[in-house]
Amino acid sequence: MKRKTKILALVLVFVLIMSSFALAAPKVEKGSSAVAFDKKVLARIDADKVLKHISYLSETIGPRIAGSEEEREAAEYIKDEFEKYGYDTKMQEFPFYSIADAYLSVDGTELEFEVPDLSGGTDADGVTAEVVDCGLGNSLDEFLKDPVTDEYLVKGKIALIQRGVETFVTKAENATAAGAIGVILYNRENIADPNEIVMPGLGTEPLELPFVSISLNDGRQIRESLADGEEVEATIMTEQIVKESQNVIAVKGAKNKGSKDIVYVTAHYDSVPGAPGANDNASGTAMMLEFARILKSYPVDKEVRFVACGAEEIGILGSDYYVMNLSDEDFENSFANFNMDMISTSAEECDILYADTVDGEPNIVTEAAEAAGARLGNNILSRLPGDRSDHAPFGYSGIPAACFIWGDENGDLEDWYHTPSDTIAINISLDRLQQAGEIIGSALYDVIRKDTANLTKSKLRRVGRDAGVYEFGVQE
Repeated sequence: MKRKTKILALVLVFVLIMSSFALAAPKVEKGSSAVAFDKKVLARIDADKVLKHISYLSETIGPRIAGSEEEREAAEYIKDEFEKYGYDTKMQEFPFYSIADAYLSVDGTELEFEVPDLSGGTDADGVTAEVVDCGLGNSLDEFLKDPVTDEYLVKGKIALIQRGVETFVTKAENATAAGAIGVILYNRENIADPNEIVMPGLGTEPLELPFVSISLNDGRQIRESLADGEEVEATIMTEQIVKESQNVIAVKGAKNKGSKDIVYVTAHYDSVPGAPGANDNASGTAMMLEFARILKSYPVDKEVRFVACGAEEIGILGSDYYVMNLSDEDFENSFANFNMDMISTSAEECDILYADTVDGEPNIVTEAAEAAGARLGNNILSRLPGDRSDHAPFGYSGIPAACFIWGDENGDLEDWYHTPSDTIAINISLDRLQQAGEIIGSALYDVIRKDTANLTKSKLRRVGRDAGVYEFGVQE
């Protein structure tokens, strides 16, 4: 997330076998009878209308940081739009831990750093201790022990850990188990800018210990001092507070009273600090509002729930909270999740619309998208494993889910991602927005309408589904 912390950390592992994941549906002429039933959606999707929502969210409001007044303003705007369309709408508020103030010094010198909202907190004095090099910290075996006492050398000290391979959460949990009282994470080798500082994603629960990240260059300097036998002392202070975010939920009931199936349409509306978030993710939120406008008058045979998710950028908190708080009955009736994230980039190289699933396997959502692409004569779809967006809590809980997002042939995102350049002028393509809307909208309508041949004949249609064990953690 300078790869997206949301969906692309597994891309490099799978890129050599990516061709096997392609959704290679045969093309169907767009004017043929096969596309006729899509016209209710296709004829009404209007990228210019969607752009107005993107403009309001990214320009009128601007950056929408989780827990901020701007995020709340965006939520109120989304709620108002749903209500204009006649939906029963509500806010689902949830608390999360955040860092109000933080400080880091190493041998008396203050360093530039980032601290995630879910870092553990300290008192006003912080923690001060020796620094111990713990390598990558990917397993407890990497934390050295005193051969005499058999205690971990980092016990009561601050762990220096390099980014790479395992999740930030795993590294923090290993440091905690080894008795560390703080973690300084430094960036991985071979990054383009050794002064870049990553903002870690730490799952959904606050850590027990303070956790900060620094650049590769600063980490190397500390590591080299320790390797030369020098004693290095650090102070970490993280003042923790509780903030509040919210999901915005609008419900369209099923015409068929005998149907209990629920289909979720999700998108996050928050953004990272300093980024207007036009593509990430005003684009997905705006298209969700467009689908709500189009479907408001159409009878459907499955309940549709539109969920605008808050606090995605700091750990996919909103969708996780939503899924974890579903009633047993709603969970059992959950049929599918269509998630939209960054569906309008103008980056020329990002010409593949991915439908990512948490395990990389097809499901009813990807199949519906594949069929829609075939009917529309648009073979731009592919699939990769990924869990960096709001589809992840649904997917990991056993609900068929996919995240739609534009990327290049390797699954990478545009250079403007998570920067001040994520604006309408620089990073929004109306053509891409329209394309994504037509494919996703047709696939969604395919799933929720009555007597859909594609679903009736589907080999992947799930008559019953084992819920499985719910587990969720943000990867690196």
